[in-house]
Amino acid sequence: MKEIIFSKYSNERSRSFAIRTDIVEEDGKRWLEKKWLYPEGKEHVLRMKKWNQKLDQMYGEVPFLSNKCEIGEDCAYFEYLEQENLAEYLDDLLGKGEKEKAEKIFTEYLENVQKLHSKKPFTITEEFKNVFGDVPMPGGLTCTDVTNIDMICDNVVMTRPYTLLDYEWTFEFPVPCEFVLYRIIHYYIQTHKVREVLNAAGFYEKFGISEVMRTSFSRMESGFQVYITGTHVPMREMYATMTPGVEYLSLSNLGPLQVYFAEQRGMYSEASSVKRPIMAGKVKCTLNLPKSCRFIRIDPGDHPCTVHLAAIRFDRMPASMDGVLTPDGTICGSWAFLSRFDPCIVDIEVPEGAKNLTLNLEIDEAKEDMLNEIRALEVRSHSLKGVLGERAREAVDRLKNGRESSAKKGK
Repeated sequence: MKEIIFSKYSNERSRSFAIRTDIVEEDGKRWLEKKWLYPEGKEHVLRMKKWNQKLDQMYGEVPFLSNKCEIGEDCAYFEYLEQENLAEYLDDLLGKGEKEKAEKIFTEYLENVQKLHSKKPFTITEEFKNVFGDVPMPGGLTCTDVTNIDMICDNVVMTRPYTLLDYEWTFEFPVPCEFVLYRIIHYYIQTHKVREVLNAAGFYEKFGISEVMRTSFSRMESGFQVYITGTHVPMREMYATMTPGVEYLSLSNLGPLQVYFAEQRGMYSEASSVKRPIMAGKVKCTLNLPKSCRFIRIDPGDHPCTVHLAAIRFDRMPASMDGVLTPDGTICGSWAFLSRFDPCIVDIEVPEGAKNLTLNLEIDEAKEDMLNEIRALEVRSHSLKGVLGERAREAVDRLKNGRESSAKKGK
């Protein structure tokens, strides 16, 4: 008898892309089914068979396959694969201290992706603008005829050859090869503290992805997320409408505040986190801390922003910001300037015995360019302080040596 053993709804999207994914079992055999939730999404699901065929033709150059797809009466069928994915495999290597092996395998995967997608010069089309927005793009980018932009490590199953899952975001207009590489590097290395040992900046440089490119690609990613959601308003942004007594909720693109709890530095997971709405750009809340919590991470929405840290307290004691990380950002006094999409303040240490976390934050979406300038200014300021400090020490040493020399002459 056919039985659904797991379902996942991807319904925080426009009706054209809203789907349900089921793991189905019958007589000991399992497979995946992707079903459209609305009539508008039928074409999106049916296209997956076409992408399966086109990508397999393209993947013949390297050791990749796309997960086999067949079309049923009301869904697309896919093979169910139980092998670990590339992200899990690399995490296991890093956990064992095998950094060089992990780096080698990650590099080989990126090289194969680059080989597939760097066939001709990239040009901007109207189709590109429709999906990713009217983003200024640097020169020198490359592309190919068909591009699956979602080749992130979580979607790569460690079969021989590798099997690529979840290719619903495949396009037949030019998309930069460098953007595909950027997403793979970003979503593996820069979403987990433990993985940062691989050094994202080094990988960007190795594959010719400049900082200017990364700025454009961040904007592309933001435009892509808008394309997916369309006019749909996610449930999290309806808080004011559904909750009596709340007069105003900012309908910016900030998204919710998310706080992660961890026993070890950098070891954060969705399962150990809570979300709170950002209302009129503000969050005031008190959260209970899990007993084993030693570190927290604060994600103030989804977009580049400034954050006024009016209060971050454990019980009634202000949090120490020593050793805190702000990827693509900086903290100046009581202000955080975070220039990346999916901004975060990472590894705030929890004092032993603390039971509650109190937050009072004011969050404003800001232009990424402005935030990058502030971050660069802060870096230059630190550098200047270092130089001035060194010069001061040299002056003190010269003065001291001069006095010693004068004392000797006096004798």
